[in-house]
Amino acid sequence: MKLRERDGATRTTAVAYGETLADALRARGYAVEFDCGGRGLCGRCRALVSIGDAPPTWVKTCQTRVVEEMTVDVSRTPRLDKIEWDPYAATLDGEIDGATEEERRGELGVAVDLGTTTIACALVSLATNRVLATGATRNPQIAFGRDVLSRVGRVATEPEAADQMRRLASRAIGEVVFNSVRKLGGDESQVKELVVAGNTTMEYLFSGIDPSPLGVAPFALATSEFPERSGADFDWGVARLDGARTRVLPVISAFVGGDILSGFARLTSRGAFSQDGTALLLDVGTNGEVVLASKGRFYATSTAAGPAFEGGEITQGSLASPGAINAIEYDASTFAWRARTLGNVASRGVCGSGLVDALAGLLAFGALDASGRFARFGDEVAMELRERFSTVGKSRRFLISNPGEGDVWLAQRDIRQAQLAIAAMKAGRRILLEVGGVDALDAVYLAGGFGASLENSNARRIGLVPERAATRYVGNASLCGAVDVLTERVPWSRLSELARAIEVVDLTAHNFADVFARAMRFPEEDGIE
Repeated sequence: MKLRERDGATRTTAVAYGETLADALRARGYAVEFDCGGRGLCGRCRALVSIGDAPPTWVKTCQTRVVEEMTVDVSRTPRLDKIEWDPYAATLDGEIDGATEEERRGELGVAVDLGTTTIACALVSLATNRVLATGATRNPQIAFGRDVLSRVGRVATEPEAADQMRRLASRAIGEVVFNSVRKLGGDESQVKELVVAGNTTMEYLFSGIDPSPLGVAPFALATSEFPERSGADFDWGVARLDGARTRVLPVISAFVGGDILSGFARLTSRGAFSQDGTALLLDVGTNGEVVLASKGRFYATSTAAGPAFEGGEITQGSLASPGAINAIEYDASTFAWRARTLGNVASRGVCGSGLVDALAGLLAFGALDASGRFARFGDEVAMELRERFSTVGKSRRFLISNPGEGDVWLAQRDIRQAQLAIAAMKAGRRILLEVGGVDALDAVYLAGGFGASLENSNARRIGLVPERAATRYVGNASLCGAVDVLTERVPWSRLSELARAIEVVDLTAHNFADVFARAMRFPEEDGIE
């Protein structure tokens, strides 16, 4: 098989003929993505392929077998070791001051947020408990599916995929740690401890536990707690971490993991949830976890929100990387619309915060109705608005980028995918509030990577966060919580106590389908919550 690289050069690589092209490319370090878990449904793994002298055609690599005389254009396929860092993945409170000589030479610990999409690490001085550096990288497991269910499905059909994903994750962590320690002028032998927080599937894969039962009813946990391990039990790639004690946070349920427990423990230790008050912790991501604290009692649930706010299932969706639209300023009175991108470069896609702004702007312009359909306009509509619409086949779309700066469109199907994610989050929190007997909230704490760029008023306008509650963005709560555990601000014993105190609510036992269907509508102008 031949690979045509970005510089135009073609190189030959030996492959096992008959294996899928996706597996062949992934084995050679290419980030082949498929949101559908390799079932041939999403088309995100497509590549330009020619066989012999035939003209090149686009194929789904997960459904295409390698044959002789095959040439694959990989010029636009990112390498697993070259993917852009998510600039919001490692958000921590406050400034990170320069390390002292004592801290540079002393013992170090590493807190890890092992996310489905992004892996973030914080390097901490164990002498002073200060964060010295943070770093992040894309989770290379994305080559096996964008969400946890896709990856669980791969393990169910290909058990060997679990070991591959475990190795990919630990090596990615090792690379971030290696780079962080080297920037301080230190050595990985100084790292004495790692604390890892992630959702249940990520923690199972990292710990070498079969996650297959998490994908089918009754979604049974093999374990909710993990034994302490030696760093020598893991393949850290370039990093030498054999002497580092490695601990993985307990999980709460199959779909409420150690990452949520980590963030919740951090917030409770800082008095965010008082005995007399009511507050929500929302983690907006693929799973859409919700935790409610109501007068000293805790409830949690998880909704299959899908990857829309992480760039998945959106036609021109993107992670938060250069060229992604991350904010939109609009004025409904003049139909002014201005998109901003990360890195201030030409638009190439839209990430979660930009998608929220776009939906809110469309609603403010009257271009979307409450059902989520593009409105039909008469001749009186402003030219600025009409010119942003176009039709492809029978589907309408709206230009959300700035004209001439790289066209990024939002199609009707994209609106629907966003609605599904929002409705899942809304339905989950509404049921949780009902179970907890809560009529009003004192506060909402919003966690998750894209919240750093999120405009709260726009999030309220589309119903992503409750309308009538003070909302505070708390950054990467999972990573920050893991730092607190590492530095013993949150005792390890406290994690188990909290996990046992949280009541997991089964949404299917509370008429979820009906609540979800009602939540599909966008809020009216004055809000519905």
